[in-house]
Amino acid sequence: MVSVETIREQFDELGIEPSDDIINKCIEICINNDINDPVEFVEQWMAYSVSKLGGAEPTVAFLNEMEAHEYTSKTARKVKASSLTGVGLGNIASPQLDSKVSKITTYRNVDSTEQDVLEMYGCITPKAKKPTSRLQHNKNTTECIRGGGSAFTTVTYSPLSTSSKKVDSDLPSKAGQVVYTYGNAQLLKQINWLPSGSSSVDDAGGGGDVGPKSDGIVRHTVGGTNVSFQAALFVNDGSKYMFDSSYDRVMILSDRIYEIGNAICSRLMVAEKKTDGNVTEASTLMKAVDESRSSNAVQGESSTTAIDGPKQKDEEEQESEKGPMEHEDDEATNATWFEKVKVCHVDFPSSEPIRVLGRIVVEPSTTSGTGGAAPTRTRDRLSIVDFDETTLRQTRLDLSQVVGPGWSLFPGQTVLLEGINPRATLFSVQRIHHERTLTLPRTPFGLERPVTMVIASAPFTDRDDLLYEKLTGLLQYCSADPPDVVLLTGPFADASCQLYADVAEPFEEYFEKIIATIMGAVGGQTEVCIVANHDDVVGTFVYPTQPYKVASFYKNLHLLPDPCVFSVEGLEVGVTTVDIIKHLVEAECTAEGAAGGDKIKRAYNHLFHQASFYPLNPPPEEVPLDVDLSNEFGRLSRVPNVMVCPSALNRYVREINRCVCINPGFVDGHTADGSYARLIIHPPDTSVMGSSSNDGGSQQDNKGSASSSSQQQPLPASYIACQIIKT
Repeated sequence: MVSVETIREQFDELGIEPSDDIINKCIEICINNDINDPVEFVEQWMAYSVSKLGGAEPTVAFLNEMEAHEYTSKTARKVKASSLTGVGLGNIASPQLDSKVSKITTYRNVDSTEQDVLEMYGCITPKAKKPTSRLQHNKNTTECIRGGGSAFTTVTYSPLSTSSKKVDSDLPSKAGQVVYTYGNAQLLKQINWLPSGSSSVDDAGGGGDVGPKSDGIVRHTVGGTNVSFQAALFVNDGSKYMFDSSYDRVMILSDRIYEIGNAICSRLMVAEKKTDGNVTEASTLMKAVDESRSSNAVQGESSTTAIDGPKQKDEEEQESEKGPMEHEDDEATNATWFEKVKVCHVDFPSSEPIRVLGRIVVEPSTTSGTGGAAPTRTRDRLSIVDFDETTLRQTRLDLSQVVGPGWSLFPGQTVLLEGINPRATLFSVQRIHHERTLTLPRTPFGLERPVTMVIASAPFTDRDDLLYEKLTGLLQYCSADPPDVVLLTGPFADASCQLYADVAEPFEEYFEKIIATIMGAVGGQTEVCIVANHDDVVGTFVYPTQPYKVASFYKNLHLLPDPCVFSVEGLEVGVTTVDIIKHLVEAECTAEGAAGGDKIKRAYNHLFHQASFYPLNPPPEEVPLDVDLSNEFGRLSRVPNVMVCPSALNRYVREINRCVCINPGFVDGHTADGSYARLIIHPPDTSVMGSSSNDGGSQQDNKGSASSSSQQQPLPASYIACQIIKT
């Protein structure tokens, strides 16, 4: 029997506390439509609310809509009304229900039967005053989302509040504004960049502006794009993680010291040979003009003071004059040859300049004085760990005597140091060598047509909703102006976000729905590359991270691990979703004069010269670094053409060692405006060569890092253009 108590009881079981007006309206509907079972009526309301109203709570207006849609129209179509009197319209399935509604599980109070039995014996359990409503969408969701439905909206156990961002509708939208530009302006004008209606440009970079859409601009027609990836070179499903022991980690780090140390010494030997040749040529010219002996002496002294090649040669000749026993003892116990460079152990006492090789470490912080004194500076706590595999050799560093305009060191960096160590306890550093000969990017001469790429990084939704509004807007842009390649970096569902604990469906199915929505929006002619992240609810919590897994097959979907390097028509693109640039900037220790230098440039140079996507060791607590997998799959053997490193730092596009380094920002910036990057690659013009153009500073990056033939390659800015655009 339908009554105020029975209707209120059924709503209470669902965690809904209706008002008296709503209860009276429910009884009125039941009387008008001959409904005798309150359970059927409330279930009919829940089905209508989930399918039509996005799970909204009952109101008088919504109940009127349900009566008109579910009861009045059906009654008019029924011929035998008397047969429906005893059954009630609540048992009739609505033909208007969407097929997706049948997949939604309705969670009712599973303890209702047990409670009824207890009430028969007088045991009545009081109900909560304000229980949490289950299986419903956000009741405060806007009508446009509730009516039309968001493609990424999921069913949750608890209601979600709307976004905390307050957007003034009177202010003009910033979506489509350009915040950074790189490359030749002529390349940018050959393609339509901005969404329709977006014409404002806020250029913060160099390389030209992009004005509003005008006649004569040819929109590039998307065709088949070749995206290749060598799965054997990066972490895959068969890779075991977190199996390395402490001994294995020590051996791996020791091997890395040998490998990188040999590369540093090899470059140092080449530089010294060039210096020796220049000094010999200068001496011949000086003899030809028959200058005085004193001027020759001054010239020789200045040469050996500025460059240590001849000086080191004289030191080796002096060492050869030592006694046999002393020389053999040094060779046997205290020195090793790396690429014809004599390297001593870090604890070898010497009052003469020597060279040591090892890995930078930071000693635990200590305090001086009382009353919570400030800890000592990081530069005073730097030490170097030796390359010796059998004996732990560690020596503190004194960096106050370093020769040069500036230096930068970080934990885990392999370096070759020159200096003295009088008591074998404190190594006074004079020179720091950490650069190796880099293999610069290959120019994609095989590219036959322009290729466009959209690069976007997570987070894709706000912290307090799961609507993915910014990602939806980005997909609409890609659908209206389809690029050749869309590169998306995770996490798509951040495990650190508490909202995902309320998702009332398996995470795998939820992720499948996200991927299906993305693939349905971009179409079949756009190649979609998705890079995994260790902090995703469907990812493996380890770095390097295995690629995501989906049950459905899409021919244009490429699931990539983190980190990875893939090729787009011969253009190599390196990607890592971990914020290594920010981690290096925060962990590095620099000279006082270099504190205001180019931090971004230094961080990328660390990646290239250490030949690793993540050279920092130990990493921050939030990065689950597997040393074994990082050594096997996290290497950066050569400099790619494009390097994508999403970071919380300011957005940028920089050319470093002929690599276009991009931080596209986050699609949903939370505290700031979101952004993404749009990239266009034109076929390289062989007439624009690096040796005849102003490199804008990249020549200094390449000094001693590449052969003369690589200097003849076209500059990246001549065939690559990039813009960062606000979402």
